[in-house]
Amino acid sequence: MVVTTRRAFIGAGMALASLGLSRSAFAGSLAGLQVLGAPNGASIVLADLVANGGLDKVAPGASFRLWHTTDELRAAIVSETSLLYSTPSHVPANLANRGMPLKLVAIIGMGHLSVVTADAKIRSMHDLAGKTVQCFFRHDMPDLVFRAIARMEGMDPDKDFDLQYVQTSMEAAQLLAAGKVDTAVLSEPPATAAIMMAGQKGRVLSRAFDLNDVWGAHKGKARIPMVGIALHQKLIDTAPEVVAALGAGLAASKAHVFADRKAAAALAEKTMEMKPQVFEKAFDHFNIDVVSAASVKSELVGFYQTLLDLEPASLDGKLPPDDFYMDLPG
Repeated sequence: MVVTTRRAFIGAGMALASLGLSRSAFAGSLAGLQVLGAPNGASIVLADLVANGGLDKVAPGASFRLWHTTDELRAAIVSETSLLYSTPSHVPANLANRGMPLKLVAIIGMGHLSVVTADAKIRSMHDLAGKTVQCFFRHDMPDLVFRAIARMEGMDPDKDFDLQYVQTSMEAAQLLAAGKVDTAVLSEPPATAAIMMAGQKGRVLSRAFDLNDVWGAHKGKARIPMVGIALHQKLIDTAPEVVAALGAGLAASKAHVFADRKAAAALAEKTMEMKPQVFEKAFDHFNIDVVSAASVKSELVGFYQTLLDLEPASLDGKLPPDDFYMDLPG
């Protein structure tokens, strides 16, 4: 995990200042803005926005690139090689609490995790007691959400399960499909991919339960504000029209991908390394939405507090400041 101290951040800022980088010089660099996307289905909204020219007027030639691990994402944020990204919603909150000028502008994914298993007897969190569960991104969003929900169910995730970890959801999906593990927590579309791959080998897998449903039983709403779009303050200061472009374009991109799933699947294959047939089957499990961070602040605060109660380091020990949550212009 990349750790960024406030001193390191300030030092980087002073180094940039010493180079004499002006507002106008930076604004010119928007021609070639790199937009990073999280490796989950909800990022198709951001990929569509870029592919269909939603940022062209403010950032000509903007490109979309998938990040693969949260360490890669953090490195890009800290180095400022990207100033706009879809991200697990706690990552920019953590870095903002460490002194980085980041804002959360929107939520685009309201939960995409499920427990997939070869064991037909597993239908609830309690059915996992004493069993090995394959997880991924240890101490990051998927792992934090699973363990937090286990605690809501009155279980101790460190004692009641044998949690095993790999780096990515697709690695876990491949292990599950191959029969090397029986049960895994998976994101989408890897959960759908695992079920399809296993079926080709005569192995039957099913979604035992969605974590959103268990969350909803305890929190009142079966949605978890997991995937957001964050911005660096530098981008806001030098090109505030980017925020307006996001406000105008994200809702249109959501409508576009819902209206033509085949086109969205083709775009996912081109930009997100996802097989189109898997993407289409997984689409209904992405829980895509486009809402401003400010409009769901209460849900985000509740989510962040849950993570803090589980693992304070996930948010650097505190809630982000009030100005972290931005409005998305309509």
